Amino acid sequence: MRICLIALPWSLYRHPSAALGALCAYLKQEEPTLEVVCRSDFLDAAAALGFGCYDRISQASYDVGEMLYAALCFPERKEQVRTFFISRMEESGAPLTGAGSFLDPEIHGERPTWSSAFDVIQARLEAHLDRVAEEVAGRYQLVGLTTCFGQLFANLALSMRIKRRSTGTRIVLGGSTVSERVGPSLLKELDCFDYVIQGEGEQPLLALARGLAAAEDVSGLKGLITRETASVLPRGAPFWEVSDVNNLPIPDYSEYATRAEALNFLWLMTVEGSRGCWWDRAKRTGNPKATCHFCNLNVQWSGYREKGAERLVSEVVALNERYHNNVLFFLDNIIRLKGVDEFAQRLIDTGKDWVIFYEMRANIRPHELLMLWQAGVRFVQFGIESLSESYLKRIGKGTSVITNLQVMKICHELGISNGANLLTDFPGGRPEEVAETCETIQRYALGYEPLSANRFWLGRGATVQVLSQEYGVRNLRNADFYRAGLPEALYERLDLLDLSYDQDGPVADWSHVRALCKQWGAAYSAARASEYRHLLTYLDSGQSMRIFDARTGVLRTSVFKGLARDVYMYCAEIRRWDDLNQEFIEPGRATAQQIAELIEGWNQQGLLYREGERLEGGRFLSLAPAFTPELASRRIRAAHAAELQRRGARADAPKPHPMPPRAGDKAPPPVQVKA
Repeated sequence: MRICLIALPWSLYRHPSAALGALCAYLKQEEPTLEVVCRSDFLDAAAALGFGCYDRISQASYDVGEMLYAALCFPERKEQVRTFFISRMEESGAPLTGAGSFLDPEIHGERPTWSSAFDVIQARLEAHLDRVAEEVAGRYQLVGLTTCFGQLFANLALSMRIKRRSTGTRIVLGGSTVSERVGPSLLKELDCFDYVIQGEGEQPLLALARGLAAAEDVSGLKGLITRETASVLPRGAPFWEVSDVNNLPIPDYSEYATRAEALNFLWLMTVEGSRGCWWDRAKRTGNPKATCHFCNLNVQWSGYREKGAERLVSEVVALNERYHNNVLFFLDNIIRLKGVDEFAQRLIDTGKDWVIFYEMRANIRPHELLMLWQAGVRFVQFGIESLSESYLKRIGKGTSVITNLQVMKICHELGISNGANLLTDFPGGRPEEVAETCETIQRYALGYEPLSANRFWLGRGATVQVLSQEYGVRNLRNADFYRAGLPEALYERLDLLDLSYDQDGPVADWSHVRALCKQWGAAYSAARASEYRHLLTYLDSGQSMRIFDARTGVLRTSVFKGLARDVYMYCAEIRRWDDLNQEFIEPGRATAQQIAELIEGWNQQGLLYREGERLEGGRFLSLAPAFTPELASRRIRAAHAAELQRRGARADAPKPHPMPPRAGDKAPPPVQVKA
């Protein structure tokens, strides 16, 4: 049996499709008699549009990308899509020509308009689809299409063309975009798809291929929806997942690598270390709030599974030796909760030069982040989302402002690019949370790499959709942008992944946060381009330290000596009052009053973040970053060594025998601390 696996726009062109690589390798391993061909056809589309144009649409405009292909599915909607495209481009502020333009003059002409650019893009996308359909139709018994990066309507447009040429070619759709109700809805409303796989695809696709080859009935396969079963599975199919991801074969990126090398651009080797998210416990507990309330990235998984550190690093080495590529893009929705240091050390021990992107959670420890930096992590996306304590609770993030500030600080110190976001406009957000966010940026976060302010969008399966009434969300519907490209009747009948809604009650105004983030970005860029390189930084001399603070636009220096220097450096990582008590007060190095006054003064100056109204039970973080990565790494290593020493001392200390209380004994008075 001949199978063709295809990835269309808008896959990021610098990344091989993880779905194609994983499925191709699995099918070949489990059923060598199958002839499996991969086609990374998004690369040809990118070359046809110009890589700048393609990159802009694929990275920032999934709605635009979807509607460009919707116009090729429903030509009667072309003018409405043109209007939508022009409006979105004008709103973005992208220039048509000159610096910052993403339109290649050799493709779009020297003096393009947004309308003419639309016509060029449409013509080239249509010609590309026709060529792919001509090369695929009738040559393969089964065509598999992956949907993740705004690819639904590209797949629909291609399927229509394949079916017109070869009605006998079977087409199966899979990927996160067809999760839950979306898959059954597509099969009921559109006759160009034959099957939808929901959840991960290895076992369902293999069983489908075997069933079709043997001319067997495949309608009862787990993880698969057919046209016959779409009505009885309106909420989706039960998943059929690999029990142990360590047993999966190394992905096959050969076809993509050949194309990418011929096009001569830097491509990133995608690596899958886990599936799902350990923070998302919603399916395991039955509680829709046991996850980030805004997120639907894990609806296609039953839970979290990860590869062991040794297995994962051996895969990375094997991929490197196969494709001679040292730039790694980890696909994981979240880095592992435990064993980060072991994983990083194994990467370091390979002796290879790595440049790595990873998505992380702010609870990672400073020493773990340092080890990842030593292993080659240079690009991250931390799930920051907010710099307001109550807003973080509202969105179910499970982190805190102080942990967010700590990882932002360390990324700045080590030169790790942190492409993190501030989530705005979440339902129920309050004006005081907007004000708190602005204050935190201006007083505490300004010295670190700016966050991007992004509006909340609602995806099917997210907590807000499941508990819409609780969040004051009503009139849930397919996202309004779909109206541009879909016939009205089809828009009303389909269940699609992206949703629009109306919101009850007053809505907080986040425009000041968005404006502040732009100012933050300008100030940070100017500082990085200067000889000082920082808006806020310190240099340490051992007995004293000097802090340079230019966040107000005027340089201010402070010198901390003796106790002040020691306390500030100790708080370079998050510390509790109990930690300060054990380090300084109990040994007699300082009184509680002295420590309290230092903390209070630094907090007022914006040099230290203080969590909590009371010092007792509070947490504290010094905000000034080290001047160089070397100085930061030395400090983090020293703090880690001291912590290990303290743990060893506590473990070796003799345990006191409990003494029964005597009559008349009174509890000691609590330490009085000036708040």
